Amino acid sequence: MTAADGRVLPRMLVIMLLVATIFNDITPFLPVGEMAKDGFIYLFPIAFGLFLLRPRQIRFPAAFTAIFLIFIAVIVTGVVLNYDEISTAYFKGRSGMSRVITQGMVVVLGPLVSLLFYNLAHRGQMRDISRGAEITLWVMAVVGFLELMSWYSIPGLTQLYDTLSIAIHAGNEDYANRLRTAAFEASWAAVMVSFVFPFAMTRATPVKLVVYSLIVIAIMGLAQSRTAMLVIGIQFTVLAAAFFRHRKDYFIYGATVACLVAMAILTTPGLGQSVTEKFSNLIEYGSTEGLIDTTPGAIENASNVTRLAAIRAGMSMFRERPLIGVGFGQYGFHYPSHIHMDDMRSWEVQRYVTEGDTQLGWPPAYSLHVRMLSETGMLGYSMWLMIILPVLFRSLIMADGRSYLGRMHLAVAMILIGWMLLGVSIDSFRFFGGWIALGVGLALSRPPQVSGNRGVSVRSASAS
Repeated sequence: MTAADGRVLPRMLVIMLLVATIFNDITPFLPVGEMAKDGFIYLFPIAFGLFLLRPRQIRFPAAFTAIFLIFIAVIVTGVVLNYDEISTAYFKGRSGMSRVITQGMVVVLGPLVSLLFYNLAHRGQMRDISRGAEITLWVMAVVGFLELMSWYSIPGLTQLYDTLSIAIHAGNEDYANRLRTAAFEASWAAVMVSFVFPFAMTRATPVKLVVYSLIVIAIMGLAQSRTAMLVIGIQFTVLAAAFFRHRKDYFIYGATVACLVAMAILTTPGLGQSVTEKFSNLIEYGSTEGLIDTTPGAIENASNVTRLAAIRAGMSMFRERPLIGVGFGQYGFHYPSHIHMDDMRSWEVQRYVTEGDTQLGWPPAYSLHVRMLSETGMLGYSMWLMIILPVLFRSLIMADGRSYLGRMHLAVAMILIGWMLLGVSIDSFRFFGGWIALGVGLALSRPPQVSGNRGVSVRSASAS
């Protein structure tokens, strides 16, 4: 049976699923909580419905399914044990059980996404996933270019972007001079890139790989996001290690050149101090200009204070209930009672703890790892890691830039590493790219021995 004969979904639908992942700011139509603005949530039910039409051909990854069911059991146990609090919780127009339901929908959807893409990859549709990622990266580049032109009010292009924004940025204000492409804010642009680029490079020729890398670097720089710089930077390091794992001399040459350039910059009068100061500001504030909080009299970045307060509050919840947590989706209800007085110097914290102030939104944990520990305890967090880490390490070991299968393992490893890193500063389960990578990683076979890879180009391997 050929790949075409056993195709799970039409090729165009797979491509559209990939493209839909980058749009998470559209006008909501369904009452599905925070997922209502995701384009993926409107296309996935169609794809999954077609997938279910042939139930006899559906394959299940046994270990992944078992671990996830245990994870769900831990969540349910936490809700039951904390039910007295959850049933009476109410804050900023949300009830405890409504949060359990809406957040539960996000968590349950993830494995369904993994199941679909596990079967897609298993039935020979990896090329469609790669092709879809390439198209998606170009869509991000085009939207980003139009957004950049709108900053400078370029006639025609500005109006085109404004018209496009009615659909892809419904109800959200502009982020002045911070590129967000099709995402709802700049940091989430990094989330999308960290998923799209790894799969896009699996079929790329050397020239395309350079072009795709330049697109990613441009988006990363224009987004001015610390999240983007951390995640994409480490992903590029993993990419280089996989491509040149058998050429240690390249690493030595590269390190030598980097050291010489750094010495030249640091020893140049004026230039070294300027670069050091800008780099320090970039790490601390997310901007080379220093404080991005323009409030008169501000002496520190309010965002940093808010993030630190959120993480400390989450860890305080974890210390109180280390085994099972405060209950899934309940972080925001406990947030006000775990805030310190010195955290109130941030205007964001003040608004997060104010019952009547619903404009700023729900108190975020700013870290998926902290949120998991606070809401599901060590048991839930351990199950969560057991879902991701085995696939990550397996693909990382098998990653290789010289064959298509090796590149697919590399893509999975890069995305899952990005997911873990993104969890340091983003607390949402809505990273559909991570669930897609899990499904693909579970279906990938072991690449042939190195000797079998010699002379096999990426183009010919992807066509096999």
